[in-house]
Amino acid sequence: MTVLCSARLSGSGQMAMRHKPVAIVVAMRRELAPLLHGRQPSTTGAIEVFELETAVIAVGGIGREAARRAAGILLEKYSPAAMVSVGIAGALTAGLKVGDIVHARDVVDADSSERWAAGGEDGTIVTVSSVSGESEKRNLAQRWRADVVDMEASAVAQIAKANGIEFAAVKAISDELEFTMPPVGRFVNDAGKLRTVRFVAYLASHPKWWGAVRRLDRNSREAAVKLSEALRHLIDQWSQIDLKQSKVEAR
Repeated sequence: MTVLCSARLSGSGQMAMRHKPVAIVVAMRRELAPLLHGRQPSTTGAIEVFELETAVIAVGGIGREAARRAAGILLEKYSPAAMVSVGIAGALTAGLKVGDIVHARDVVDADSSERWAAGGEDGTIVTVSSVSGESEKRNLAQRWRADVVDMEASAVAQIAKANGIEFAAVKAISDELEFTMPPVGRFVNDAGKLRTVRFVAYLASHPKWWGAVRRLDRNSREAAVKLSEALRHLIDQWSQIDLKQSKVEAR
């Protein structure tokens, strides 16, 4: 469903919408922890919104539906010129290592087979509902000619393209090709939030996952640092473009 971007007028006749050139959707706050450190969010339902000077970031939750809700809120409230799906993700090729940054060329949805251009040069992201080990990753790579797997990018792409704004996807690798993911997906609720207490209780009785969880945590922290650095640069680029456009329109 297309989300319409319309400016809402207050009683004084002034626009209530706060324009931000760049709108960013991320699943979890920890994925951008270095960038968001010390900032206080506003909340809309289960979604946290962080306002930067020239960008706005919505922490929407895990999965397509959570990302779709977050993207819709950003469109309605901030009228962005560009929307970016960011986050940590899994490698589908042996050449991608922990901390590598991928500016996607395109995004494909594994369920619908729809594909969207993303403006980058680093390959294809395939969005899925869940992913586990190396064999599944290799199957995804072969079927979709993809380099990276995530759980949100296609939903953000769909919203952005339906509303005629620029779309990009930037991912940092947290798990390499041979890494087998712990069964995190079964502990995500309908709002896209991880049921942490239940997951920890599960781990307590399944010690085979302890090493993988420690490794994933360590890798995710490294990926978050790299992702925050890349996003700062991307925000600066989009902000300069928006500023130039505003000057041209003002003439």
